[in-house]
Amino acid sequence: MKKTFPILCLLLGMYSFAQQSTLVINNYTNYKLTGRLRANHVTNCLPELYVGNTLASGNFTIPPTTTATYEKYFTANVAPIAVNDFLVRMSTTTPAAVLAYNHPDVISISPITDWRFFAFDVRDNTSINTVYDSFQIGISSCGAIYPTYQLGSVTETEWFWVSSGGTTYTFINIF
Repeated sequence: MKKTFPILCLLLGMYSFAQQSTLVINNYTNYKLTGRLRANHVTNCLPELYVGNTLASGNFTIPPTTTATYEKYFTANVAPIAVNDFLVRMSTTTPAAVLAYNHPDVISISPITDWRFFAFDVRDNTSINTVYDSFQIGISSCGAIYPTYQLGSVTETEWFWVSSGGTTYTFINIF
């Protein structure tokens, strides 16, 4: 009995500081991706978190031939493509606010939210104004229906999950 409580606390602690899945975005193209990425409650719409339309960060951009991995919201600042702040809405009665990656609200929503949606443009790497494809991909959430595969004029994208070793990975691949 004495060992059960510390083990339970350890398990709850590990669970409370991780979103549901690790996000991996693979941009296999020679194009730049710009857009916004959304996570929200796994069964409801709120709370929700956005990457890419926050005031300080601007568009979320994935350079050509790059992989971006985000294990946790609160460690996103040390990812190869760092995210230092999120646009977070906790409820319908509170406005969205720009919060730092390590803000207590960002940490508190981690265990009940997961990645749901990525809206992005495929752009010329040298001319930001040249857009080749636009995608909205993800899983159905909050009344919206998103495809998990789309074919564009020069690229295609897919969204899928893989579980390995007790960890679930959300993959977004762009070819």
